[in-house]
Amino acid sequence: MSLRCLLLSLLLSFFAPAWLTPVCINDCCHFLESFPSRLKELRRDYSRIRDFYEANDDFDTALTHIRALTGPVLLCLQSPFACQAINSILDFYLRTVLPTAVADVTNQTRDLKPHVESIQHIFHQLKADVTKCRHHFSCKKQFDIRNLNSAYSQMENKGLFKAMGELDLLFNYIENYLASKRERHM
Repeated sequence: MSLRCLLLSLLLSFFAPAWLTPVCINDCCHFLESFPSRLKELRRDYSRIRDFYEANDDFDTALTHIRALTGPVLLCLQSPFACQAINSILDFYLRTVLPTAVADVTNQTRDLKPHVESIQHIFHQLKADVTKCRHHFSCKKQFDIRNLNSAYSQMENKGLFKAMGELDLLFNYIENYLASKRERHM
């Protein structure tokens, strides 16, 4: 290998990571780039509480195929206006589901509380970032959360277990949406 080729390959190996890493010029880009680490933290905390909530999600065992976060919710999260749906769903979890989960902690389940609170904290940050970056995401249309609220209310006290047991679906939906925005805005 010639000295010229060796120098070129050394330069390329040194600078290639910088060329491949997107240069963020605003907070929304930084938010999109940092989300995978938040998602990893969400999934880690959720893995520590999942078994409890799934084991207690016995809402009408004949209807085990019914999930609160499917159908119209999934379609909205795949639409061009998904950021409003994400914002509304995060608000629903922050106002209804997660506070109930924290309040329902007993002596037997106290080890779940730090993980639920961590998810709650990350959701607060995520909601603030989604709200701050709504123009970056081209959000224009409101998402109607009434169906999700209604389904949750109809399940009564089992709604908590259903909603908490489906957090992994929500993480996947948010991940897919934000990944699509990363690709478009780099």
